[in-house]
Amino acid sequence: MSTTPDPAQLTALDSILWGRAEQGNVSPLRSLITIANRTGQAHLTAETVIVDEDRSLIDLVPTELRPEIQRFGVGELGLINDEQGRFVIGMYPTAYDGVFHLAGSIPTTDPRWQKVERWIGRGAPRFAACFLNHADFAEIGIALSSLGDVEVSRLTARRHSDLSSLTRGWQERDSALRPSPIEAINSTEREGASVRSLTIKVKNGMSIHLRRLAGATYYSGDFRHFDEIVLSRLAKFAAARRELLRNRQRRINEPPRQPIVVRLQTAAFKDAEATGSVLSTLQDQRETAIAVLHRNPYLHVVVTDYLDGSNFDVFVTSADEIRIFPGFRSSIGALARLTQQLGDHFAAKEIVEANVAPKPTLAELCAE
Repeated sequence: MSTTPDPAQLTALDSILWGRAEQGNVSPLRSLITIANRTGQAHLTAETVIVDEDRSLIDLVPTELRPEIQRFGVGELGLINDEQGRFVIGMYPTAYDGVFHLAGSIPTTDPRWQKVERWIGRGAPRFAACFLNHADFAEIGIALSSLGDVEVSRLTARRHSDLSSLTRGWQERDSALRPSPIEAINSTEREGASVRSLTIKVKNGMSIHLRRLAGATYYSGDFRHFDEIVLSRLAKFAAARRELLRNRQRRINEPPRQPIVVRLQTAAFKDAEATGSVLSTLQDQRETAIAVLHRNPYLHVVVTDYLDGSNFDVFVTSADEIRIFPGFRSSIGALARLTQQLGDHFAAKEIVEANVAPKPTLAELCAE
């Protein structure tokens, strides 16, 4: 008996995806979007995720939803039996090991996609979202400019200093262009805030939405450009983040690697009271224990992730940085969720490896 759901319950793209999957004819996502575009209903929501090893949708979707899975190579399609309506989600491989796009045709505002986002969070450390740096947003904007003028129609951001959210919107005008992504990001940085999302319009008709946790939504335009410019870069950024976070555990008789730095927009940690917010943020992370080794004038906290036993030393020794030194066990997923928890809460500008400090000269060592 066919398990193909009633097409009336699915979006146009979901109907095409699952119908072909049942026939063993899984086409590339690009061609399916082209077909769905003809219905006037094409819409794609994507989240780019990092996995620590071979993973499946079965590892992500709760078993009580009875997902039906169709596999194609190393990719998968899942039909999810949600109480609010069935939907299809794809787990598509990228050109990079351990990096996948989770994609579907329901919008991010749909409660079902919000569940997908929660599944990713609960999937740690097996699955991890990728926190984009401001430079990553800017790179996508620059790449899109090869297609025509690129404008930001809406921006959301967060300012840690007063825990406020910022929303900016710009109407289209004939006399002047709206801000470019770089202009919008620079303006937000001057306000001491961190970008959370950008809605971007390109003069060639493309309309997309970018989200801080390596997510993107395709609304209109040539999907080939969305695939080649946006999704490919999200995969590249996620692969770079995965490489940044992998194999960072300490080893006996080996010097430790440089710490991971969560760099803030502003000098938020000016005193012991301010660094207390780091402690509360760490305590808010589920399945995590902390031990404070030093409180003032600098902060040193030992963090243990009970999900897989990873452990870290977290330091705040300057007003605009949090430094993380992995311990003798440090998984990609655990380090990703720790850095992203801190980066998201403190409206970080970027998450990077610390620069190697130059060796002091003899004169500096002997200086009074």
